[in-house]
Amino acid sequence: MITALLCLRKHSNAVWRSMIIFMLITYVTELMGFHLKMVNHADPVHTHNNEWLYNLLLIVQIGFISLMFRTILNKYTNSDPAIIAGIVVLAIIYLYQVFNQTFYKYYNLTNIIASILFVLYGLVYYYLLLKDSAHENLIMSASFWWVAGILFFYFGRTMCNIFFSQSPLIKIDPKNNHNLAHYIYIVLNLILYSCWSYSFICQRQTTRSNN
Repeated sequence: MITALLCLRKHSNAVWRSMIIFMLITYVTELMGFHLKMVNHADPVHTHNNEWLYNLLLIVQIGFISLMFRTILNKYTNSDPAIIAGIVVLAIIYLYQVFNQTFYKYYNLTNIIASILFVLYGLVYYYLLLKDSAHENLIMSASFWWVAGILFFYFGRTMCNIFFSQSPLIKIDPKNNHNLAHYIYIVLNLILYSCWSYSFICQRQTTRSNN
């Protein structure tokens, strides 16, 4: 969030600039989620579930990430039909879970489908990038690194979600009561936010070069 604020606050593109808002919302949600988790541990009889909070964040994630992919893909092709179709599909699945599942249980189906869609968008981007005849310095390409973070994170998370019932992922660590998936998510988050932070730095450098 700090990197986004430092690098994107004066960016001319409103979509890239909106990543500051997305990072802020994510940060506040994580703080609130951690607080609710601690309250729940302190009072296990009266459960203070925090999964409803992440159901709300899921809406924000779908909106912002879809908007970013639209901006990135539209450099090569008209991605509006695919992005809109993806949002419609996710909205239908989300509403289905709203009416058929308690809001206090995480909407994992929506999360899995969204993750798959984001991975597909990322693969399409790399395919279009390879086909493009124009030279681009990938080391300083903000879009390249932003999508790289998405691919690593959402592909890894999708595999965890699909195979979470397998014993290696649910084996409890007796020291701190965590399973293997917990540590996988930590690594995936580090990769995602490292790639994104670097992409924000690249975007700032590109903006300075063009001025």
